[in-house]
Amino acid sequence: MSYQPGRMGIAEGMALVFIILLPRIFLTTPANDAATVATAGWWMVIVSGLLTILTIIAWVYILQQTPGDLFSISEKLLGRIGAWLVTITCIVFFFLNAALLLRQFSENTLLTALPQIEFSFIIGWYALVAALSAFLGLEALARGTYLLLPISVFSLLIVLLLLAPTYDTYNLAPWQGYGFLPSLKHGIQNAGTNFGALILVIVAPAMQNVRTFKWASILGIMGCVFLKALSIMVFTMVFGIAVASEKTLPFFEMARLVYLSRYLQRIESLFIILWVIVGLLGIAISLYMGAYLITRLLKLPALKPLIPLSAYIIAQLAMIPPDIATVIRIDGFVIANFFTTSLFILTPLLLVASMMKTSKKGDQSCSSD
Repeated sequence: MSYQPGRMGIAEGMALVFIILLPRIFLTTPANDAATVATAGWWMVIVSGLLTILTIIAWVYILQQTPGDLFSISEKLLGRIGAWLVTITCIVFFFLNAALLLRQFSENTLLTALPQIEFSFIIGWYALVAALSAFLGLEALARGTYLLLPISVFSLLIVLLLLAPTYDTYNLAPWQGYGFLPSLKHGIQNAGTNFGALILVIVAPAMQNVRTFKWASILGIMGCVFLKALSIMVFTMVFGIAVASEKTLPFFEMARLVYLSRYLQRIESLFIILWVIVGLLGIAISLYMGAYLITRLLKLPALKPLIPLSAYIIAQLAMIPPDIATVIRIDGFVIANFFTTSLFILTPLLLVASMMKTSKKGDQSCSSD
């Protein structure tokens, strides 16, 4: 790992968490949320974020009791077989996440900017650039993301602010969407979109201390959740539920509505570059984490030789679905059923194991006295 133990601060950690959670704001996810829960989409994102923060608090306790990274902690608490199961689950998550992001960003690039380019070429280009970025190592990814973060946030907020003349607050009513309980249920199921927040657990020894891990994770989650909630709220106010649920690229459609003057138009073209960069970073980090976990699992001497092979695998996985509609359905199914289930099973399992181990230590110390 390119980052030496204890060198990563809050800023770099927060940027890594933020950038792996951000890409879906540029995809069809907000439109899917509008179709599923109507006007409750914005607070549903907040519910998902709060649940993820609770898992981070649980991991703070685990790391305080059992220092190490995800693999070593799982091995100490669950044994070798348990560590393999936990690590393989996370490997599948990161590679699936990379493949789904790769396919969707490639399709969106063809749809908005390069309609005449061969699809396989776009997939290959994305995979190549993501592999090169991952090859530079965690330090380069963390610092590059940290530098890009203010530009990304500022650009998003500017677009949302410039749409103020088109706001219709009546489109946010009723606040509970199709019902409070169905919206709450979907918010819980949607927590899997934040599974990537566990990225710092995987590289925990690279953090300065547990406090740095806690605040980097929480601030990254809170920042991304705030942007997502605000974006969905504006999206709903601008288009209304009936129209919003039909949009394939919500953020792109919002950027198209921005009007500065008769001499300065079509600024959405500038934002294509932004979401391409964000998508590439999200894919690269997912690719790196999957390769890193394989290295830890098999105790390999080096990580970098795995990156080209991993990039080739996710590119092939990304091209399997026949069309973008199928990819969007798969993405929603994987998030609700695999990512969320893994998030809500792995963390409590390791938390209970850690509490039991701590309790045994306490009983042994009392008996020795």
